[in-house]
Amino acid sequence: MGQNIINWIWGSYLAKYAYLALGVVLILTMTSVAGQPEECKSCHSGIYNAWNISVHAGSEATIDPISCEVCHAPPSGGYDVHIGSPFGNVPEVNLSAEICGTCHRGDSHPVIEEWDEFGKEGFDIDGAMSHSEPADVGEPFILEMDNSCVSCKSTDGAIPNLADEDVYGLNLDEVPEASDVSEWSITCVACHDPHSADYRIEDEVLLCGNCHNSQNVSPDGMTTSVLHPNWEMYNNSIYDNGVHPVNIGCSDCHMATREFNDTSGETAITGHTFDLEPELLFSPDSSNGCYDCHKEFFTPVLEAKQGIVAERLDDLETLKANASVSLERLNGTSEYNASLADYNNAIFYMEAVKGDGSYGIHNKERTYEYLDNSRILFNSVIGRKSAPSQPGFEAILAVAGTIAALTFIRRRD
Repeated sequence: MGQNIINWIWGSYLAKYAYLALGVVLILTMTSVAGQPEECKSCHSGIYNAWNISVHAGSEATIDPISCEVCHAPPSGGYDVHIGSPFGNVPEVNLSAEICGTCHRGDSHPVIEEWDEFGKEGFDIDGAMSHSEPADVGEPFILEMDNSCVSCKSTDGAIPNLADEDVYGLNLDEVPEASDVSEWSITCVACHDPHSADYRIEDEVLLCGNCHNSQNVSPDGMTTSVLHPNWEMYNNSIYDNGVHPVNIGCSDCHMATREFNDTSGETAITGHTFDLEPELLFSPDSSNGCYDCHKEFFTPVLEAKQGIVAERLDDLETLKANASVSLERLNGTSEYNASLADYNNAIFYMEAVKGDGSYGIHNKERTYEYLDNSRILFNSVIGRKSAPSQPGFEAILAVAGTIAALTFIRRRD
């Protein structure tokens, strides 16, 4: 009897605290639900649907779901205040590459290690180019520029820019001003939608071309600066017009990859430096497939082709110096304006080749055409003969005055 009473009391005691513990768990569960995908989907259904079929939702058994709160920090009052006032209490968005690098790192997929060239010792901020270099550090003048520069020089700008697939459509109404930018590097989420884990634009050439273009500038006798005309050079090249056996996009050459070697432990390469690496590109270990046709011997062939273009650019620098002297000699003559237009157009074609940076690899035919145009135009300036200056207004007045004076003198006589 006594034992039964003790058991009843003990059972009641345990039940009391079991119910209390259960209540705490329920409260914690309800509190932590905010910020979880199932809660967020009631308002953000499109984003949820994209996330739910992605690898970030946990389709790989080796990782936990990458859910909303990983990238979206709660406002000061927690996620519940956002739910109560969605536009007044917006979660902070983390656009950094480091948050992706929490998982995308290590010997088997060293994405963050490759991307973060800026963070490596000895990075040449004046000569090197890297998506990891913050534009406000490498090009501080951008802080004074309008948002057309922000659209490609920051992740905050690239995301709305890429919402419009038109290469020359910067979507400036949605691009922030420089003062509102939070991420000046071009990070993972600039090109990859973190919800679907897909490219923001399915066509990778359009994806890259949205920033790597010259805004279609043309030789007009005045323009001499041609910035990154990669899109214009690539278009109608053998890589997209059917001449090459297979069409080749940007990542085929600029993101040569290599699988992690389980036997030797050799680190994988994911291509996130975006550099052209011929030795890897034409290696049997590369995943890109170039080796199937070109083998290793194509590396020196490619470098030789680039060397020819580099030599021609050096020759054009000499012609440019000579043309500059001739242009100065022609200043004040009737030939000057036409010579200046030719001189500027010659620089345009030369700078287009230099600005493209591939030394003919993106489009050999167009590169050679531009080099020829530049040479012809510089020589045109050099070959022009000086001609007597056209009489200006002052000279005409002087002649008229002389004639009038002579006429007056004759009348007096």
